[in-house]
Amino acid sequence: MRTFVEVLRDNSVYTDHAHTFVASDGTERRISFPELWGYACQRAHRLHELGLKKGDRVAIIVPETDSFILNFIGAVAGGIVPVPMYPPLTLAKMEAYGETVRHILSASGAKVLITCPGLRDLLQDHIVTPSDEEPLRIILDEELVGEPMERAVPPCDVDLDDLAFLQFTSGSTRKPKGVMVTHRNLSHNAHSIMFEGLKSTSADKGVSWLPLYHDMGLIGFVVAPVYAQVQVMFLPTMGFIRRPSLWLDAIHRFRGTITFAPNFAYALATRAVRQSDSAGWDLSCLKALGCGAEPIQPDTLREFVGRFAENDLKPEALLPCYGLAEATLAVTFARLDASLHADRLDGAAMKNGDAVPTHKADAVEVVSCGKAFRDHEIRIVDDAGEPVPDRRVGRVMLRGPSVTGGYFCNLAETAETFVDGWLKTGDLGYLAEGNLFVCGREKDLIIINGKNFYPQDIERIASHVRELRAEQCVAFSRLDEEGKERCVLVAELLKRGTDRAQLRREIVLKVRSELGITIDEVVFIKRNTLPKTSSGKVRRRETKLRLERGGLELSQHDSQPPVAHVPTPRPSRPATL
Repeated sequence: MRTFVEVLRDNSVYTDHAHTFVASDGTERRISFPELWGYACQRAHRLHELGLKKGDRVAIIVPETDSFILNFIGAVAGGIVPVPMYPPLTLAKMEAYGETVRHILSASGAKVLITCPGLRDLLQDHIVTPSDEEPLRIILDEELVGEPMERAVPPCDVDLDDLAFLQFTSGSTRKPKGVMVTHRNLSHNAHSIMFEGLKSTSADKGVSWLPLYHDMGLIGFVVAPVYAQVQVMFLPTMGFIRRPSLWLDAIHRFRGTITFAPNFAYALATRAVRQSDSAGWDLSCLKALGCGAEPIQPDTLREFVGRFAENDLKPEALLPCYGLAEATLAVTFARLDASLHADRLDGAAMKNGDAVPTHKADAVEVVSCGKAFRDHEIRIVDDAGEPVPDRRVGRVMLRGPSVTGGYFCNLAETAETFVDGWLKTGDLGYLAEGNLFVCGREKDLIIINGKNFYPQDIERIASHVRELRAEQCVAFSRLDEEGKERCVLVAELLKRGTDRAQLRREIVLKVRSELGITIDEVVFIKRNTLPKTSSGKVRRRETKLRLERGGLELSQHDSQPPVAHVPTPRPSRPATL
């Protein structure tokens, strides 16, 4: 087993291109495997010259993909612990952004921040405060730039059990926590992903627009491919968001075989890519269309494959997976070259925690995320921590060499989440014939009259109602004045001038007819104001808190009471379960 640094060194004998970076203006920069090693050692020595030493933490806020990667591998090669952080996405929310950045800097103990000239003043104004005992030291990326080192040798040795980097969680339920990822964790997980899961060879090519401050983009396309000498083309993240065709066009041109994305990206590409954009594409090269990082909707993936079937996209390329930062990255993969598998389950039984297959038209679908990697184990437990049988929904727990040692300088959270060698994921799911089916987050579960409902099911149905922005809504429960649990939906409107009263009635009736739960409160908010994490996940608890504090940006003319009064139809015959 080799450290990431050793793999970079060993790959320097290959003359192929390791990375191709596509800039926002379409220009490309290519770096070979020998150059990658040379740059890693050059920046490692430069960081040591600037006073950093092995074990020190350094935060990185650099929007440019190539600069980010070179700074990251330079820190790792020098035994310095990088702390990837996301750049500010908008000037409108700098106060909240600054609060997150200050928290991560404090939690990581980083005293040095690498950034670019365009962000220095902005970060200086919103991060450094007069009360700081030791002012943050900002190093510009241009201070580290140099030619790749010939006869490269890193400034210090790095061992498998050394800390490789800190991956801060997305903060969808709590403040971000710094997951301690060691070189041993990286090596195990990279081998599991590339060789066991993807069966990769050096003939493969990856294509990614994923942000590098998130584990799927960073480990999945910067670290893991190096272990298999897989070339990767990096696209600008915002370029994909603005023009989703950029992603698939790059796969066609580069002959990409591997790409990954969250569920929303497949929905966006299906809707936004025009026929004129896709004409002439050949997507038959793709062997792995990975999907993870958020709840996987089978209809979304089917629609994506159907939309690009004329471009020879193989349905068998779909590859649902499951993982989390606390387990480095991936834990399960569906079987390569297998068709998408989703259980069709009885909705009434699911409310009681039983995953009972059914052929009913109104069945609830849950996607199989495949089996755990070798040397890794999954178990499902009840509230008392006791294992439950197959097809019984419970708490998902993991153990194996990819599971990290906990949170940096946070013993309380570590003790709560990592117990007797097992990782408490916070997810609910079930096992069937060794395959994992993830139902949702434990803390997001909506319990009404003793029945369990998963918010993503409510959100999926509501997203198909006209005049709502697809997948831009969240559901949760809260207590009313009488102490009774009520179901709430917060959603972004597609356009102005909508008949809100009629739309509320339509949402409530549709969700009730499909799931049997009544939404008691529907709140419409302005476009692009739904609270999300840096990785794009919806923040249900934050949305609920803002609603209760009056902090949501309501859509225009939507100040009326949001409770949707929709009478329950009287059944013509006795209702049965």
